[in-house]
Amino acid sequence: MSTPLSVRDWSPAAGREPVVRIGIVLDEDGDAVVRVKTPTAPCRLDLGAGPTRVLPPGTAVIATMAGGGLRVQVGNEAAVAAPLARVVPPEGELTPDGGARVHDVIAGRGFHWQRRIDVTLAGVVELRPGRRGVVLVNELALEDYLAGVITAEMSGACPAALLEAQCVVARAWLLALTEPKHTDEPYDRCNDDCCQRYQGTDDLNPTALGAARRTRGVLLLTPSGGVLDANYAKSCGGISETPVAVWGLEKPGISPVVDAPPNAPERRFFPVTEANLDEYLDGDWVRTTRCYCSPNVVPVEAIGRFLGRVDTTDDYFRWTKSYGREELEALLRAKLGDADGLVELRDLRVRARGVSGRAYIVEAEWRDARGAPVVRRIESEYRIRQVLHPKFLYSSAFAVRPERAADGRLTRVTLRGAGWGHGVGLCQIGALGMALCGHDYETICRHYYPKAALARVY
Repeated sequence: MSTPLSVRDWSPAAGREPVVRIGIVLDEDGDAVVRVKTPTAPCRLDLGAGPTRVLPPGTAVIATMAGGGLRVQVGNEAAVAAPLARVVPPEGELTPDGGARVHDVIAGRGFHWQRRIDVTLAGVVELRPGRRGVVLVNELALEDYLAGVITAEMSGACPAALLEAQCVVARAWLLALTEPKHTDEPYDRCNDDCCQRYQGTDDLNPTALGAARRTRGVLLLTPSGGVLDANYAKSCGGISETPVAVWGLEKPGISPVVDAPPNAPERRFFPVTEANLDEYLDGDWVRTTRCYCSPNVVPVEAIGRFLGRVDTTDDYFRWTKSYGREELEALLRAKLGDADGLVELRDLRVRARGVSGRAYIVEAEWRDARGAPVVRRIESEYRIRQVLHPKFLYSSAFAVRPERAADGRLTRVTLRGAGWGHGVGLCQIGALGMALCGHDYETICRHYYPKAALARVY
C-alpha cells in the first residue's frame, strides 16, 4: 500500500489521487461538545497515545472541551483526557450510509440559509481541541470528497451532465489550492461556502456516484498547463464576472461569458453599464430570454429539487430587496460598526461595477448629528452583500432605486438585482440549464471556461 499523498503536496505529475482534510466542525463554531456515532462496520479508535482499539458498530464517541484540552467518552465508559481522537473505518466502497454520523453541524455559516444539519462522513473522523471549541476534521480520498461536494452544492436529482461538470470544476478548484484559506488550521479546506460545500454522503445516489467515477481525475487546466483555479457561483444572472472585479486580481484561464447560446441577442448587454443596467434587469427581453440560468430554461417552481438541501427556492435570476429609510439606516449602523454618527441617510449609490453589473464600490451618504455630510465607501462585492442585508444579499449586481419625498428627503431604497453569488466562473444554475438542454459536461465546462483545457491527470 502506497503512502497517502496530501493534497498540499500534490501536483499533476504525481499521477495519483491525493487525500484531503476537510474541517467539518470549526473552532469558530464554538461547539464545546461534539458527538460522533461510529460506522456500521467495526472501526479503530486512536486517542493519540497508547494502543488503538476496535470499536463495534454504532459506538458513541463524545468529545468535550475541558480546561483547554479534550476529553473523550467512548460509549458508557468514563471520559479520559486525550490530545486527539481518530475514528478510522475499514477500507471499502463509498456508500450513502457507510460513514460515521455527526450531529448538529453548521451549514451556511453567516449566509441567509444557515442552519444545523446531521452528516455522515466517509473516511477518518478526527477530533481535536481548538481555542474556543472542539474541531472535527474529515480525512478522506479526494474522489470520495468530491462525491459529497457535488450533492451538497447541487442536488443528486440534477442531470448527470451537471453533476459531472460540477465534479470537474470542484476538483480543479480544490487542487489549484491557490486561495490562502485556513492556513493555520489542521485541515486543507472547510465544509462550507467559504471553500466549497461538503455535507458527507447522505445525499449520494447512483447518478452522483456515476458522475464522480466517470470524471475521475479530470481537470481544467490554464493555457500554460497549470491547474485552473475554477471558481463557480450559484447564478451569474446572465453574464459572469471577472476575478478582478471580485477579488482584485487576475486568474489565468478565467474570463467572463454571456450565459446564453452562441450569437444570442443577450450579448448586446456585455458589458453591463449604468447606461444599459435598467434594461438588462427589467427589459422586455427578460420574459423570453434563453439565458441558461433564467426561469425560461430552469423554472423557479422546479428549481428546488435541483438545489442543495440547505438552499431555498427563489427566483435568483432577477430579485428585489426593498428598505424603508429608517430600516436601512439601522442596518448600516449595525453592519458598518462605526456609523453611529448616522442620523439621516441621504443617498446610496454605486461607484464601480464589473462587466456583469456587480458593484464593487458603493457609497452611502448621510448627515451626522451636527448636520455635516458624511460619505462612507463600502468596497468589495462580498462586503457590499454583507452590509446591505440582515444576513447576506444574493448578489451585488443591482440597481439602486431611491424614492424621495417632495422635499427631496430619502424615504425608501429598492435594490433590483440579478444572480446569486460572486458570479465568477461556472454558473451552477446556468450549467443545470445547459444540462437540461442536452449539453454534455465537456460542453458545459468549455462554455464557462473558454480559455481552459480538459485533461485526465490520474
